[in-house]
Amino acid sequence: MNQWLNRSHPQTLQAGVILGYISAVFGLLAVGPFFFLLLVYIGLGVGAFATANNKRWGYVLLAVCAAIAAGWRILFLVLGVLSGVAISDNLQLLNSTVFPTALVVAVLHIQSREYQKVWFE
Repeated sequence: MNQWLNRSHPQTLQAGVILGYISAVFGLLAVGPFFFLLLVYIGLGVGAFATANNKRWGYVLLAVCAAIAAGWRILFLVLGVLSGVAISDNLQLLNSTVFPTALVVAVLHIQSREYQKVWFE
């Protein structure tokens, strides 16, 4: 059965799936000229859908793509701070880093990891 959100998952995994969808949509809208990031954001959406349908490969894909997306944002934030960019631009970078970081935390939370070890195919 194909479903967008599985209500039997723990709250952390449900939050990870929802944040995966949100990050994929907004990431695809703002991807720019980076083809690699296009693949990452598509991977977020596919991984979130597969995770909602209890697929272990979807969970791994969601975790890897979330880590890449968060790492990319954190890299830009660190480079912005080190290069002396205006504080308003750094705050904008910090704001855009919140959702990818929260996605990584939700997906890699202990409840999410334990649940997928036991119940995913």
